[in-house]
Amino acid sequence: MTTLGLSAGEAAVTGALAAGITTALSRGRSALAKPTGPAPGISVARVGLALGAGLVLWAATGWVAAGLWGAVGGWAAPALRARDRQRAGETTRLDAWASWVGLVQGQLAGQASLAEALAGACHRAPLALADEVGPLGEALAGAPLDEALASWAVAGSGSAELRQVAMVLQLAAAGSGGHLGQVLAQLGAQLRARAASARRIERERRRTRLAGRAAAGVALVWLVAGSRLDTSLFRVYAGPTGQVLLSVMLGIVAAGLAGLARLDKGLAC
Repeated sequence: MTTLGLSAGEAAVTGALAAGITTALSRGRSALAKPTGPAPGISVARVGLALGAGLVLWAATGWVAAGLWGAVGGWAAPALRARDRQRAGETTRLDAWASWVGLVQGQLAGQASLAEALAGACHRAPLALADEVGPLGEALAGAPLDEALASWAVAGSGSAELRQVAMVLQLAAAGSGGHLGQVLAQLGAQLRARAASARRIERERRRTRLAGRAAAGVALVWLVAGSRLDTSLFRVYAGPTGQVLLSVMLGIVAAGLAGLARLDKGLAC
């Protein structure tokens, strides 16, 4: 079958396959595509990618089941990419916090007061932390040190690293933080160690993702090459029964890829 027209039997099968794959797609959004932060929602670009992938695979093979599962893959891909970018961003932030703590420590070593050290470090903060430490610099310009730190800690309560740094600085501002230079050195070393651990975990995740993408690539090549180069062997998938069988086979492949995605998500620092 090389055209996009459907016979009556295939039209009936299409409805059944679409219902089943829609259920799989909705479950896949939580099992496959859910990152550790906000998940990509329904957008025109994401729907367009899913429809485009499905139509291209349908046109390339002439199989409705292949097109429907291609749409599922097109829907899941942006969420997986977003999760990869978020993890890379988290590692970058850990490195940035370690650098910022080092800036404060360096300012203090130059005999600056804590308020002066924090103001200088805010002006020279890494780009990844501009939105988080910027409010502290603004608060220091118009409020005492203890009030600026308190408001900064409340405003940035969603960041674990910010809460940790703010707590150390608040204790130091209150005179109960011990030798601040040593405390900051230990905090910076801890943040750098966490970033290094995150990079090691990411290398393991990369291997898992590579295995999943290789399996998806093999399935895609098998579909397209089989439908075009060996029509006698793959003719069995042309009818309604064959489409159901093909959908089941592709569902097994999708389940394996979902398992790899869960394994990838389960690797934690």
